[in-house]
Amino acid sequence: MEDENCKIDKFDMIVLENSKNENESKNEQIKKSCYFPSVYVILICFQILIFILTYIIPKGKFDTIEYDISSETFIEKIYNKTSSPTLVTFNATQDTLDQLGINIKLENFKLGYIKKPVAIPNSYTKLEKEGNNNFFNLFVFPITGMVDSSEIGFFLLMLGGSINILIEMNALTSGMEALSRVTKGHEIILLIVIYILVSIAGNTFGMLEEILSFYPVLMPIFLKSGIDAALAGSSLFIGVIIGQMFSTVNPFSVVIASYSASINFLDGIAIRIIGFVIVDILVIIYFIFYHKKIKIDPTKSVVYDIKEEINNKFFKKQLEDNVNLINENDEETRLKDSNEKDNKPNKFTIIQKISLILYGCSFVLMIVGITALNWWLKEMAAIFLVLGIILMFLIKKGEQKAIEIFIKGSGDFIGVIIILGLAQGINNTLYEGLIQDTLLNGLSMMLGDIHKVVFSMTMFFIFIILGFFIQSCSGLAVLATPVFAPLADKVNCSRKVVVNAYLFGQSLMAFLTPTGIVLIVMQMIGMKYTHWLKFSWLLIIVIFIFLLLLLIIESVVEK
Repeated sequence: MEDENCKIDKFDMIVLENSKNENESKNEQIKKSCYFPSVYVILICFQILIFILTYIIPKGKFDTIEYDISSETFIEKIYNKTSSPTLVTFNATQDTLDQLGINIKLENFKLGYIKKPVAIPNSYTKLEKEGNNNFFNLFVFPITGMVDSSEIGFFLLMLGGSINILIEMNALTSGMEALSRVTKGHEIILLIVIYILVSIAGNTFGMLEEILSFYPVLMPIFLKSGIDAALAGSSLFIGVIIGQMFSTVNPFSVVIASYSASINFLDGIAIRIIGFVIVDILVIIYFIFYHKKIKIDPTKSVVYDIKEEINNKFFKKQLEDNVNLINENDEETRLKDSNEKDNKPNKFTIIQKISLILYGCSFVLMIVGITALNWWLKEMAAIFLVLGIILMFLIKKGEQKAIEIFIKGSGDFIGVIIILGLAQGINNTLYEGLIQDTLLNGLSMMLGDIHKVVFSMTMFFIFIILGFFIQSCSGLAVLATPVFAPLADKVNCSRKVVVNAYLFGQSLMAFLTPTGIVLIVMQMIGMKYTHWLKFSWLLIIVIFIFLLLLLIIESVVEK
């Protein structure tokens, strides 16, 4: 069997040697590293905090308007000091929008650019009735969050199943070895190329959760090539967030926000493209500097204390095979076999190549579907379900075994799905507790007749605060931009500044807020949140200063 003849290279020898001392070094690692709660504890504590705030912060709601496609009418929800709104139906005309003070073109609703309820400016009202925040809901909201996150959950289940079949076929292992040989000595270039591709994907069609599918494939490649785990794992996450930060045609953020602010999404695109290029260059320089620093002194790695834990996470199967090989052969035979096979790589079979090609084509189909066919998570899950079925035939291990492999791979993502549900539960607590609009209204009241430069800076900080609580791009766009965009007119500032402040502020908070995917990414890598902060704090500060300067320049130059 091919597994019995696997090659023990220098990387494997180092990991095997370190694994022998794993129990001895465990206590030492714990002493060296500061304790930080698990992602689950963090989210649960945050859930409790927000739930307590629903009893402290006054309840309130903006009236909203929503377009009904079936009847081609507007449905307005009017909150008369009660959480149960009065529904009023209007003809879907531009005059209706103008009378309500919503400066959005009617065609944007009809074309489906705006699907969620839009807040009506100056319609905030305090509610006399308590929100849906009885004590039992503290436990109900995380469950409803998991239900709300079911589409991405099923996507991850299908993805995990298909990936596990590839792993069982050794397709990924053989492919990684082949790629490592091609990029040997140029590993950092490979990382930079992948970073650029991911950031472009986030910039154009809103890639975000999809990067989770890349970690099982790319992390072993980078680790095998000698790239630090923090750099390898963080590069994908940073890339996709930077892409969204400077979105050009992203339908889930800049398009919705622009139309909600009654401007074309191409307004302000020039400064976003310039910012995108400059920040990408800064990030790449940061990556290269960090990579060289770790090459010179590996102990300077922010994940040096958990290096072996991460290696074991991504090379567990390979380690088990190597341990079995050592047990079956004495030291002399092992060394002899190892020397004979040093220049003999694992065979990369036709079936393995076909499997990886199909896997790559699945992502191409996913991208085409999202950008051209209006596909989303359900269709994406279906793609990987079909891929999994095809791979079940290619693995040639029989029906029962193939299904077992698929289900086991799906199970590996259960923890990630629970994290998604807990994060969504926090957002549900804000909404159902009727304090989300109160926070928004309080922030908007802080703004008065101020200079447009101060206005742009204030908007940036407001969206940073809102981004901490609301990590849904489209949700924050339709909630906040219709309220804040008219305020820009009062201070003679372009509405595109509001849209860009929204993009910059929320995306910057995506690096930090537990309601986003940062904790999920750390879980995928095997890093702690404290390791992420050590790796990224300087980069985040630089990006923060740059974004603030960019908004100031735009507010002065643009009219």
